[in-house]
Amino acid sequence: MVFEGHRRVSHKDGSDEESWFPFKCGHCKREVSGAVVSLYRGILWLACPICGGGSVRDSNGIVHPGVPFGPDIEGMPTNTLEAYDEARRCMSVNAYTSCELTCRKILMHVAVEKGAKEEESFSSYLSYLERLGFVTPPMKGWVDLIRQHGNKAAHLLEKPSRERSESTLMFTAELLRLVYEMEHLSKRYAEKPAKL
Repeated sequence: MVFEGHRRVSHKDGSDEESWFPFKCGHCKREVSGAVVSLYRGILWLACPICGGGSVRDSNGIVHPGVPFGPDIEGMPTNTLEAYDEARRCMSVNAYTSCELTCRKILMHVAVEKGAKEEESFSSYLSYLERLGFVTPPMKGWVDLIRQHGNKAAHLLEKPSRERSESTLMFTAELLRLVYEMEHLSKRYAEKPAKL
């Protein structure tokens, strides 16, 4: 398909049904009735009425940017938060291999942030987290799945399935919730000692 110039692009003014499109904004993560700014052969340029972020619904009906997959988690250090957000964005664009590699790397971020030396072996990071009690015996199985999936993504040519990558990210999110968010929330909700 060759672009035929601006004369084929329809600009909307909000006065008809085609001027609005319901979607979940990838910027503010809210369900909105987005303003259709322009329309061309089934492609919609959208503006979120809440945050003002721009999105595009392509000819396959997929809205870009997608909403990051997985829960928001509070209380993480900046580097770990950035890696977690990267893994979530990978899922939103079907980059499953990248998601699993990033989740594996998040385990390294957590270990180093908790005091492990950088540039150690990956197994030493997991052992370190176990020794300090951040990975308890009931958690070992699913934390090991993060490692296994990351290793497969790094060393095998097979493409991970969406389901496997979703599980990798959700296990990673649970680890981050237990290591960071619970402590963060406990500080927020702990009773302040009474002043004498």
